[in-house]
Amino acid sequence: MASVKIAVVLLACATLMATAAAYAPYRPEPEPCKTQAMYFKNCLLLVSECEKCCTGVVADPACFCEVEREAEIQCAPGHHCSRADKKIKIHEMNLSCMKNLKCKRA
Repeated sequence: MASVKIAVVLLACATLMATAAAYAPYRPEPEPCKTQAMYFKNCLLLVSECEKCCTGVVADPACFCEVEREAEIQCAPGHHCSRADKKIKIHEMNLSCMKNLKCKRA
């Protein structure tokens, strides 16, 4: 009887390991760059420390090339806007992730 229990446990473990091995290499496809750029811009609108948007929001660093540098962000507390219109362009924010980009231009 004990040997039957051991066999059942071993069979269950083998099944679980096979299932885990089958799903281990699965990784979801990353979002398209346009979508990642939109997430980045939305993050800039919501977060007071904009530098935090440089990590974790965009999966592929090449997608920073899709961000419209001339896009204006409504100033939030902590954005350090000195302009009267209370808007700042993304390229004026001097974010580390937007510097030294090697973008292909058409």
